[in-house]
Amino acid sequence: MKITIVANPWAARGRGEAFIADFESALREAGFPADVVMTRGPGDATGLARECARGSDVVGIIGGDGTVHEVINGLMPNPPPIVIVPAGTGNDFASLMGCPTTPREFIKVVEDGFGARIDILDLGSCFCANSCGLGFEGQVNQVSHRITRLKGSFLYLAATFRALVSLRTPWFKLQTAEGETLEGEYLMVSVGNGNRAGGAFYLTPDAYPDDGLIDVCLVRRMSRLKILALLPKTFSGKHVTHPDVTVLRTGHLTIETEGEHPMHIDGELIPVAPPRLEIRLLPRVLPVLCKRDTSNRLRSKPGKILSG
Repeated sequence: MKITIVANPWAARGRGEAFIADFESALREAGFPADVVMTRGPGDATGLARECARGSDVVGIIGGDGTVHEVINGLMPNPPPIVIVPAGTGNDFASLMGCPTTPREFIKVVEDGFGARIDILDLGSCFCANSCGLGFEGQVNQVSHRITRLKGSFLYLAATFRALVSLRTPWFKLQTAEGETLEGEYLMVSVGNGNRAGGAFYLTPDAYPDDGLIDVCLVRRMSRLKILALLPKTFSGKHVTHPDVTVLRTGHLTIETEGEHPMHIDGELIPVAPPRLEIRLLPRVLPVLCKRDTSNRLRSKPGKILSG
């Protein structure tokens, strides 16, 4: 069995390099046959993953949500099983599964071959594993790239307060596969395959990555004071009961917007959102290996997906 690990030394704002070196050394000492290939810059993981897809039985990922996003885009549309070692800032997609965090756990997970098949969102121009956000969520992501001294949820929380200074509420029109249409000025449109974004914000709290549905959270235009009052509720997902919040669930979604404003896809900044975005769900196309004590964020029962 050939195992290749795509590792991002720049994960967690450059803190990943030492972690990767220790991880690779521990695998060698254990006699575990895995090739580690290092990314050299943004977008590089996609090309490396594309090469891995042609000859690897398992592809490991050491990095954050951005690295996971790039690797999956290189492996699709017929990805081999992946196993994620979370080493980034938010690690939102990894939080859905019982991912290994040590070399010993990584070896155990691969040898066990236990996991689940996860949905992926097809955005036309790329694939999305966890979430994408437009409006205020995109603005927060854009601001976060200018903050260098923080990480994790503290980074995105600081970016949230800074983004409030230049708050914008773009016009959006959304149409679902079921024929539902919503139109108007919205603070944000959050699309979730997973339930968490930004390391701590449960914007689509009832999303499951294997239920065959896209979860959408829309927040209507509101004042800064109302945003500050609503913000703490996103840490637990209780914001969805607010009268200015609408939750949708669909298998196909079209989003139209006007003006120039940023968005993010799996935490990766898109400086200008496209005027029309069509999102199609691909059910259970991505096999993900995980520990047997995997999280409860799955609708299906995990099982054996890789034979040793």
